[in-house]
Order: sequence, then C-alpha cells, then structure tokens
Amino acid sequence: MLRDRPFGTLPKGLIALFVLALGILPGIAFASKEPKTYPEEGKIVATGLNEWVINRQHQYSHTYTVVTKTKSYMLECGHRPVFGSMGEECGGSKKLQIGDVIHFRIDKNQVYIPITKIDNSAAEEKLHILSTALRPDTPTETPQASPEKTDPKPPGPS
Repeated sequence: MLRDRPFGTLPKGLIALFVLALGILPGIAFASKEPKTYPEEGKIVATGLNEWVINRQHQYSHTYTVVTKTKSYMLECGHRPVFGSMGEECGGSKKLQIGDVIHFRIDKNQVYIPITKIDNSAAEEKLHILSTALRPDTPTETPQASPEKTDPKPPGPS
C-alpha cells in the first residue's frame, strides 16, 4: 500500500474535527454554569474614605457601611487610584449612595454586587470586607426567659 502524504501528517478532516471540538467544548462548559445569585440584601447607611500611605503619598478609597437584618458590614471599594490620590466610587454607571438597597453575595472575604457598566452591559463588582459586626438590636438565638404565670389569689381555704 502506497501513501500519498508524508508520514506524521494528519488528514484535513481530522484537523477540522479537532478545531471544531475545541470551539464547542468551552461553550458547553460555560452553558452548564449556574447563574450567579445575590441572596444577601442590605442598605447603605454611611460612606467614607479609607486612607493608606505609599511612599509618603496619601491615597484614598471609598468605603460603604451596609446594614442587613442581622449584620453590619464595612466594605471598601476595590478601585485604587491610577492618577491622583482618590480611587473611583463603586457601582458602575450608577454610583452607590447612602439609602441605596443593594443585593450581594459573599465569597471568602469579598462582597460581589451586580452592576450595569457605562456601556449598559451587566457585570459584577468586588468590594473587600473590612469588618463585620452583629447588629446590637438583633434578637439573640436563645429565647428570653419569661416569668412564670402566677395566680393573682394566694392559695387558701376553699
């Protein structure tokens, strides 16, 4: 049997099949991913600035205090200043403000919020959790001891 192609080369059909498979497999992997959900809900009750010094230059990033039903979070916007000393605010095309109710998810020491970019595309933004505290007005898990019911009349002869 004579070969009409050099030893070690693959037929064009096999190469095309391989390229097609490489194009389809990532699509299948992304299609099977579950959509991201944002189960936590909180209200922004305060904003501020976080300061740090690099080479004797003061730089600032924006912080947000978010209160949920049970906890309070101090979050730092991940935008570092490129030029100047102030980083950009978080929130995409609509910047986060006091009174905004946000939905978020927590992964490790990060909070992720869904945003709409300036070009109207959807994305999510990452904020760093600086601190977490239980709300003092949140009821504790152990029930309060209730006084026993007493009879208003003392026991006596009937």
